[in-house]
Amino acid sequence: MMSLLAQIGFDPQIRGALVVATGAIVLFGSVWMIMATNQGVRLSALICLAGFFGWMVIMGGFWWIRGIGFVGDSVSWQVLDFNREDISQSSVERARVLPDPADIQGLGIQVAQAGLAAGVEEMDEFLLEPDPEDETFAQMTQDELQQEFLLAAQRNSSTTLSQIMSVAPDFVEEAEESGLIPDLGGWVVMTAGEAGEAQAAVGAEILESDAFDFDSQAEFKFLDAFRTGGKPRISRDNDLGCTFCVDNLERGWLWITNSARIKNPTEYAVVQLRAIDEEALITEEGQAPRFPAVDEDAQIVSAVLVRDLGNVRFPPAMVTLGSLLIFTALAYMLHLRDLATMRRVDQHEAEVS
Repeated sequence: MMSLLAQIGFDPQIRGALVVATGAIVLFGSVWMIMATNQGVRLSALICLAGFFGWMVIMGGFWWIRGIGFVGDSVSWQVLDFNREDISQSSVERARVLPDPADIQGLGIQVAQAGLAAGVEEMDEFLLEPDPEDETFAQMTQDELQQEFLLAAQRNSSTTLSQIMSVAPDFVEEAEESGLIPDLGGWVVMTAGEAGEAQAAVGAEILESDAFDFDSQAEFKFLDAFRTGGKPRISRDNDLGCTFCVDNLERGWLWITNSARIKNPTEYAVVQLRAIDEEALITEEGQAPRFPAVDEDAQIVSAVLVRDLGNVRFPPAMVTLGSLLIFTALAYMLHLRDLATMRRVDQHEAEVS
């Protein structure tokens, strides 16, 4: 018996159910018992139930509006398929228009070099090289210095378009218009921040899939990410700090039109990744981990995802509407009971007079 009670005490589901049941019996039951002593069992039950479901309508309305409480599934990315090298074989027709993944790899460093030549200061972080005259490198041997230069070259060459989009979105758009970046067929380069959620979904799916030999996410590296579709978004060159200007009016109109949309356009994303070089995974004792350079001989994997909008507000909406129907029925039953009582009172007064 004590072991059973101990299990109940430490199980949050059983304990939560018991707390709710106890609260319903003590709070709801005590009010019903007090009213039953004056109004009778049936009438007090109708009044208590009507009050309870009226309160559920109010609480469910708050849940529905704010998306809290008893909610459904949240918005997430769902993986549709994986493609090795040739994305034109994807089951998603919209993804087939993307350029070959091999044609996109290496464009990050080229765009960074073009941006630096054009005077875009943000590109400096992607083209940093060790300074041999720095005191840090003064005590290094020639081999160690060459290793630092090799590390810097690997780091710079691994720059992705998503990273550049995070710091210089305007220049990435200019690179697309000038032809430095091939035509993406309506797809947009995602920033590193935008791609984070999609990359997490892809990483989890890969580790669970039997089609890949990866044991951890340290064995592969995410490359570029692209998106298309979905609701229209605010242009990146808008001044978000503006109060009274055309940009502000555009944001307001976009908010109105997006809110009035009955059906949400489907949004897709493509996340590319590649296996890490096996030598980079070897960490010698006492040495810092090597730079996770990709294996140039490994195939580029492109994961195609779709945006699942979930049903966060559907359960609270059903609670609200269901409680409203029950409350209406109970209120109508009370109304009929009042009418019957008034008829009996009028009949009694007529007989007495």
